[in-house]
Amino acid sequence: MSQIKKNFVTKIEKEEIYISDIDDTLNPSNGQVTEYTKEVMKKLKEKGIKVVVNTGRSAKYAIEKSIEAGLSEYIISSNGAEVYNYHERKEIFSKPIDNKDIKNIYEYCITHNMTIILNSLEKRFINIKDYKYNNEPAIYFEDINEVINNNKINQLVILSSNFDRMLVLPNMFKEKFPSLKVVHSSIGLIEEKREPGKEYYHDLVLENTAKSTGIVELLDHLNIDSEKAIAIGNGYDDICMCDVVGTSVAVENANQTLKEIATYITDSSENDGVAKILEKLCLED
Repeated sequence: MSQIKKNFVTKIEKEEIYISDIDDTLNPSNGQVTEYTKEVMKKLKEKGIKVVVNTGRSAKYAIEKSIEAGLSEYIISSNGAEVYNYHERKEIFSKPIDNKDIKNIYEYCITHNMTIILNSLEKRFINIKDYKYNNEPAIYFEDINEVINNNKINQLVILSSNFDRMLVLPNMFKEKFPSLKVVHSSIGLIEEKREPGKEYYHDLVLENTAKSTGIVELLDHLNIDSEKAIAIGNGYDDICMCDVVGTSVAVENANQTLKEIATYITDSSENDGVAKILEKLCLED
């Protein structure tokens, strides 16, 4: 079911671009891309229409999902802090975090027994052995200086099961690290709902960075007008995408705020909502 909320001209021009979140949007969280979605994406590519993933997760994960779904050569990762052409292995845009801030946050995490992940395009580093966050492998490190001196770190992910500490961390870090911001967090933290035994996360990037930042940089690189871009999402971190594109789509399982803002509401991620709305807009006569 695809529900049109506002009038929209459904004739799609070749230069238009579709930008989609991954988890709980393109596919269910940590799930597989369906064969139906792959077939729709193949037809879009044949028409010269680009579909790009935009995720808060690592570039490596974004590349894997883009290849799985048969999408374009571009990805936006780490909540807009990275734009990358993985066919050419070319960095289009990045916003690296200052090494001093990284070291101070790392030391805070060590002191308080917290996990820290450092995203650097196709590399991902972690301070815990044999740990896979969201089933993503990462390189274990012991020497933070070696990591930051040899890699540009574009996003930090902090994890802990200490709900109370994680709840106050954004305001505390805002005072200590004014150049950084918590761009996205576990839903339980956003809605202040404690879940016993759950590990919570915060994503940290440079101030003035969000998924919308990556979209603006990619559109500029491709010389595509923002009115010809369409963004699709489900989460609180996807709301900002609506401000920089001509048309926005929320999947049925999206949060209520995004559904109220979006031009369209499509079916859920469980029911191939992204593929259905793109098929409707691009492939139906």
